[in-house]
Amino acid sequence: MLVRAIALSLALFVGIGIIVPLGTNDADAASRRARKHRKHRKHYKKYSKRWWRQYRARQRRARSHRAQVRKLRLRQIRLARVRHARSADRSSVAVKPGVQKVKATPSSAPQTWAESQASSNELRFRVDDSRGSQVGSASISVVGPAAGEDRTVGSHKMLAGVATTALRRDVINKMIQENGWVVNDYQKEINGRLVYVVVAQSQARSGQLQSRMFYFTAVDGKIYNVATNSSADQADRLAEESEKVLGSLQSRVRGTQRASIRE
Repeated sequence: MLVRAIALSLALFVGIGIIVPLGTNDADAASRRARKHRKHRKHYKKYSKRWWRQYRARQRRARSHRAQVRKLRLRQIRLARVRHARSADRSSVAVKPGVQKVKATPSSAPQTWAESQASSNELRFRVDDSRGSQVGSASISVVGPAAGEDRTVGSHKMLAGVATTALRRDVINKMIQENGWVVNDYQKEINGRLVYVVVAQSQARSGQLQSRMFYFTAVDGKIYNVATNSSADQADRLAEESEKVLGSLQSRVRGTQRASIRE
């Protein structure tokens, strides 16, 4: 029994001798880490120049964070409105199957508009300057059939029986897909016909601001859209050329109708 007690005591002393240094080392390491962390955290005297510099930096970071949160929230609200509008109004420009396969009537486009692509319901153009350098693009497309006459019902304006809010909504959806936004919309007369115009903007990959114009008009029982995309300094020129294209489109249809009557 005495031998066993002595053996247990020796084992206990040896264990304590090993554990105590290890614990001391761990405590010293933790203390060193804490001192190092405190060393990197700079504390300045309150209201000193350095304190104010640190305070303003914190405020800038907080404002930047709040701005990012607001931007994300606005994007979520805009997407939610678009989804709500889609579900609430299905009478927009959604046309019957097969109607969109009607080819857009070719127009007497300006010489600087070079046809680049054609599909069943759209003609696309490359827009060049006088030196042959591309300054933008344009398209003429058939949106759908005319559903009635131009009229105003209360606060709702109709272009050929289609609500202008529905046409505007289609432009908004397109701009969301292309990281753009709608700026304004209005109605005007071109060659005696009512035209609905939506003004939008988008950002090119280079970061340059792009001017986007969408003209809607009804010709020969169909609603046409003439759309342009250019830099801001070319916007006025393309707007003028777009109105000429609309007038040409209307004139060609009238000429075709007269020829049919003569025959």
